[in-house]
Amino acid sequence: MKKKSTSKSAFFNLRVLIASMLCLFSIFVALIASGAFSNLFAQTKGTKQARTAANQDAPGTQRPDIVQMVGPVRLDQDLRTLPYVAPNPPNPLLPMYRHPRGTAQTTVPSGYALSGLKYVQALLKNLWRPTPNMPGPLLTFEGIGDTCACQPPDNNGDVGPNHYIESINESFKIFDKSGNTLAGPTTYNSFFAQLTGTPCQNENFGDPFTIYDAQADRWVISDFAFPGFPSSGPFYECIGVSITGDPVSGGWNLYALEVSASNLDDYPKAAVWNNPQPGGAYFFTFNLFNGLSQAFEGVAAFALDRGSMLTGGPTNAIGFTVGLTGVGASYSFLPATFRTGDPPPAGRDEFVLAIDTPASGVTLTQVHGRLFHADFVN
Repeated sequence: MKKKSTSKSAFFNLRVLIASMLCLFSIFVALIASGAFSNLFAQTKGTKQARTAANQDAPGTQRPDIVQMVGPVRLDQDLRTLPYVAPNPPNPLLPMYRHPRGTAQTTVPSGYALSGLKYVQALLKNLWRPTPNMPGPLLTFEGIGDTCACQPPDNNGDVGPNHYIESINESFKIFDKSGNTLAGPTTYNSFFAQLTGTPCQNENFGDPFTIYDAQADRWVISDFAFPGFPSSGPFYECIGVSITGDPVSGGWNLYALEVSASNLDDYPKAAVWNNPQPGGAYFFTFNLFNGLSQAFEGVAAFALDRGSMLTGGPTNAIGFTVGLTGVGASYSFLPATFRTGDPPPAGRDEFVLAIDTPASGVTLTQVHGRLFHADFVN
């Protein structure tokens, strides 16, 4: 009897499953019959970029840019005793996009009007995959206050064995692992003041980031600087590399990288990579927007000699500009970074990723990968 009862239950469950699948399939067929999907697919197909030899540089043929740099300038001073230099008034810099985007959404997005696919996907996601529970925070404490009224404040930070550094558009602050303040807030105008003759001296505007280089036990702090926007430039990235693992009193080496003489270096991204041997590289990428017209001009990518910078030497920078033809439908290149575990094999080139963002606004799933080969010797 027990065996017979189980058989009925299994047969009933099978019928329910088949009925559910037929119901979903009927919805799918109805949407296709109404032409709901055809417009969306046609748009996606129409915006796909042809990747041909005609619009790509042959490997190894593109010549690097001539890179202008200042530094290193050694900052042998406890950050708690730095003279205070006020941050710049907020620059009225709107979010920069390759293609115009709406600033307010008051109606249903066009993608939902064209297709019920997204609703079906959301339904299936909730039915077939349980939502994981995120564990609670181990520690919560008050971060750095934003006094510049910058929107957004571009919060960023990283954690090391003994410190946490949080950076926002005008300054950064150093905490211990219990959330106690050790130094700051320190403005970038105070921190980079010794980079005289460059915008880093007193024209810092944010888009900051902080990286803890775990392999070397060093810290990297950076933001961009320029004489206002719109302007004719020049446009710089300001970089500080700690001399020791102590970011408060261990000292820093400061550098000023001229990203472009005439294009804003927006949305900077950075990565740590252990190649080329022996010292590896710090890789930087930027979106480039014309300093006057604000038109998108392409992407810039740089490799800085990490081994030299860790010893207070010159950066021996290598830079490339990828123009509109080279980037295709994408922008906002993202370099891969190595943080922990087994390092990439010796000789493994840096990997840079980008996702297509066409003018139509249709989200594409094409991810483009590029290799950045850096050689600071030859």
